[in-house]
Amino acid sequence: MMKAFTLDIEYLCQKMTDMSGLPIRIYRKKELSHLFSVVPLVADPISLYLNDLFRHTENVSYFITPESDYYGIINSEELTIIIGPSRQVSHSNQELKNLAFELNVPGKDFDAFALSIRAIAPIPLDSMIQMMCSLNHVLNGEKLSVSDFQITETGVTEKFDYDNPASASDAYRSYNVEKRLGDIVRSGDTLLLENWIKEVPTVRSGTLSRNYIRQNKNTLIITTALVSRIAISCGMNVNEAFRLSDSLIQRCENSNDIDEINKLMYETVYTYTREVGKLKKFTDNTRLINDVYYYIIQHISEPVTTQDLADSLYMSRSYLSSLFKKSYGKNLIDFIHEVKVDRAKELLREKSKSITQIADYLGYSSSSHFNRIFKLYEGITPSHYRNMVG
Repeated sequence: MMKAFTLDIEYLCQKMTDMSGLPIRIYRKKELSHLFSVVPLVADPISLYLNDLFRHTENVSYFITPESDYYGIINSEELTIIIGPSRQVSHSNQELKNLAFELNVPGKDFDAFALSIRAIAPIPLDSMIQMMCSLNHVLNGEKLSVSDFQITETGVTEKFDYDNPASASDAYRSYNVEKRLGDIVRSGDTLLLENWIKEVPTVRSGTLSRNYIRQNKNTLIITTALVSRIAISCGMNVNEAFRLSDSLIQRCENSNDIDEINKLMYETVYTYTREVGKLKKFTDNTRLINDVYYYIIQHISEPVTTQDLADSLYMSRSYLSSLFKKSYGKNLIDFIHEVKVDRAKELLREKSKSITQIADYLGYSSSSHFNRIFKLYEGITPSHYRNMVG
């Protein structure tokens, strides 16, 4: 006689963590009851996205963060199981610095934090979905496969009149809007963008889907492709432009909220316009300065030296310093601090991080060192700047 089956979900999740290397959490009525991880997490990155994850009420679904990490969600009555995060490739050191900064991890704990995150196995999303299907079958009795996981659509009725195709005047207005948008992105002027958005005419979009949500998603994807390539033509690093494009499109595909998608459309255009504006401010479209600028951005949390830059560009330090001064008119070390101070100003305006946290994130040895550098280039202290823009 067979013994009656008793479900021990905690044991099952523990074993799945042991096999996969992925953290698994069990929530009961949205309260954490168990966390299984191969190593203790110094800070759990799920805290940045928990509200987003709980908004997924389907039996089984997944969520991709703006940083391209993904989580799996399984719901069964009052039980929610969340797997992850994982990703396709391991985090770079700067990505870990960014994550630690968002989670308010103290600098002294960064090495332990990085070790715990790197211990999470990078696996393909398809493999995570297979795990989710297994848990979902146990909890809900459903038999699903990876092929069942397409982006779901809502039942919103399409608002476009497909029986009356767009007129020539509609096409002309659409072309003019697209051309004007391209000109604004090339200008790098975010204020000009903000003012234009208030007055931009409504145009009839071409038919990309009969579903209203899908129509807006497709429009955003096309817009992202357009403005990312304009930004590249203005000197934006190709890898950085495509990384940003992928992130924005993934965020779009994760949403079925039309207001959120529309806000993301504006964020997309604004972000690329801002990046072009930074390039115009710092690089004057010079290839060398462009390469230097993106190296600093990609190592913003490190104490970047002229030797680091020279090594990355396969030049001697003295030759790079001389060439840079000739191209930009300023010393290389000044440019490094200008880029960091510019990022500091963004963070100070956001007001979510302390000055000490910002100093540590930007790779300065101490708050006093950061204060000296900031005052040297801005004429005021970071605290004065924060109060002034507040």
